[in-house]
Amino acid sequence: MPAKIEGLENVLANIRNIIPTEIAKMNSRIGLAGDVLETNVKLNASLTDHTLEDLAKMGHPYSKKKATDSGPHPDDIVHNQSGTLYGAIQRNDNMSDTVASVEVGVSESDVSYIKDLITGTPKMRPRNFLAKGLRDSKDNIQSIIGGD
Repeated sequence: MPAKIEGLENVLANIRNIIPTEIAKMNSRIGLAGDVLETNVKLNASLTDHTLEDLAKMGHPYSKKKATDSGPHPDDIVHNQSGTLYGAIQRNDNMSDTVASVEVGVSESDVSYIKDLITGTPKMRPRNFLAKGLRDSKDNIQSIIGGD
C-alpha cells in the first residue's frame, strides 16, 4: 500500500489560490517601477544643458525663442528645444501570468536623430538620457521590486 500524505490536496489548493494574487502583486510592483523609470527618463529629456545666455554667446537662434532660462544642468542632460523628443518617449507595459516588464524608450521612426543623441557624433557629445534615467531610477526600482 502506497504511503499517503494527509493534507497534500489542501496545500496544493492553497498554492493554486494564492498564485493569481501573487501575480497581481508582481505586476503592480513592475508597474510602479515603470512609473519611476518613465518619470526619470522624461525629466532628463525635458531639461536643458545650456543657459539662454550661453546659447546667445554661441549665436544659437534658440536663445531668442524662450523668455525664461531654466539654467545649466550636467553634461549628460539633453538640450531640449522643440519638445519632439519628450513627446516621443513611449512606455510599453507587458504584464501577463508569466512575464512582467516595462520598457521606456524612443522609436527611431519617431525621432530620426535618437541614435546620434544617445551615442554622439563627431560634432556632438553623447547625451544618453535613457541610461541616465535608468541610473537615477535604479535604487528606487530595487526597493519597489525587492531585490536585483
